[in-house]
Amino acid sequence: MRKSLGMRKSLVVAMVGALAAGAMVGGATIALAQADPIKERQENRKQAAAAMRAIKGVIDAKGNAKDAVDQAAKLKTLEVAFVKLFPAGSDKGDTKALPAVWTDWAGFDAASKNAETAFDKLSVAAGSGDIAQLQAAFADAGKACGACHEKFRAKAN
Repeated sequence: MRKSLGMRKSLVVAMVGALAAGAMVGGATIALAQADPIKERQENRKQAAAAMRAIKGVIDAKGNAKDAVDQAAKLKTLEVAFVKLFPAGSDKGDTKALPAVWTDWAGFDAASKNAETAFDKLSVAAGSGDIAQLQAAFADAGKACGACHEKFRAKAN
C-alpha cells in the first residue's frame, strides 16, 4: 500500500509539473502571438543606429578604439536577432521592408550574414585599440548596412 501511495504522489507531482510546463509554453506562445514584429524590427534598428553613432563618436573624437568594443558586440547581437523578425505576413503595415525580403529570402539572409561578418571585424578592430583599424572596419560595416538597405528597404520619403 505504501508503494502505491508513493507512486500516486509521484504521479501527481509529475502531472503538476507537466501542467506548469504547458502553461509556461502556452504563455510564451501567447506572448509571441501578441508581439509586433514590425515594431520589434524598428526598435532593433534604432538600437543599431545608436550603436553605430556611438562608434562614430569614438572615431570622430580620435578616442580609444577599445571604447567601441561593447557597441560593436551589440551590433552583432542585434543583427542575429534582426533577421528572425520577418515572419510571413509581417510585410503589411508600417514597415519599410520591401517585398524582396520575402521573395528573395536567401539574398536577405546572405546580406544579414555579411553584416554579421562586418560587425565581427568591427569588434576585432575595436579590441585592437587601433583607431585607424576601427575607422576602416566601421566604413566596411556601413557598406554592409547600406547594401542591405539598397535591396531590402524602402527609401525614406
